Amino acid sequence: MSSLPYMQLYVSDYLADTAHLTAQQHGAYMLLLMNYWQKGKPLDNTNDRLQYVARLSPDEWEADKEILAEFFVLEGDIWWHSRIETDLEKVREKSIKASTAGKRSFSVRSTGVEHPLNHKDKDKDKDKDITSFDAFWDIYPRKVGKQDAQKSYERALRLATPEEILQGATRFASDPNRVPTFTPHPATWLNQGRWSDEPLPSRTPEVAPRGVITTPTIVPPAFDKNEVLERQERAIPMPESVRDLFKPNYDL
Repeated sequence: MSSLPYMQLYVSDYLADTAHLTAQQHGAYMLLLMNYWQKGKPLDNTNDRLQYVARLSPDEWEADKEILAEFFVLEGDIWWHSRIETDLEKVREKSIKASTAGKRSFSVRSTGVEHPLNHKDKDKDKDKDITSFDAFWDIYPRKVGKQDAQKSYERALRLATPEEILQGATRFASDPNRVPTFTPHPATWLNQGRWSDEPLPSRTPEVAPRGVITTPTIVPPAFDKNEVLERQERAIPMPESVRDLFKPNYDL
């Protein structure tokens, strides 16, 4: 499809979801998103071809691929991105509406009669899985982007059961190491398949117990005055004038 010449960037969402990335990973991620938008379809990572899209060396791609993949839903070698898919869907709907309106206008101009168009029932299956999504929405700790979250939830049901998703959301919401500031949007959490994540690592550094100091304390030997005089006489002859200073003065 022919996409718009610009791609929307939701700055607050982006910064919240990518706070842990390095500058190199930010650049690689943005290149992947722009390539996705430009082609208007999910990315194909067959034979690690996305390494070239991200402009990374083989070693850099090997080190960063797992981190970058967290922002996508992986189906084999195909990488899906919820936010881009949502925006592309809006473009498609707008294009279809414009095409339909154009055909209707042409029909009216040509025949002078406006014929009713056949429309698909947009409400069909509207309530499908709505109960389980509402349960997820009640559990998930960050209430933003409900419409996007519901679309992501319906897509996630192709990969997991409602029970698995709800159990994962419950674990994440009650995780003591979860930081509200860095809690991803529900659509992002679903797109990354994080219902199967392990508990978050502890954010409080463990302090190792201090070791017992076993270095012996050296106490200098104590000598009385006579021992000092005796040692000094054996080592270096002491002048009489100096020796007299150490002798006790009984005349005091």
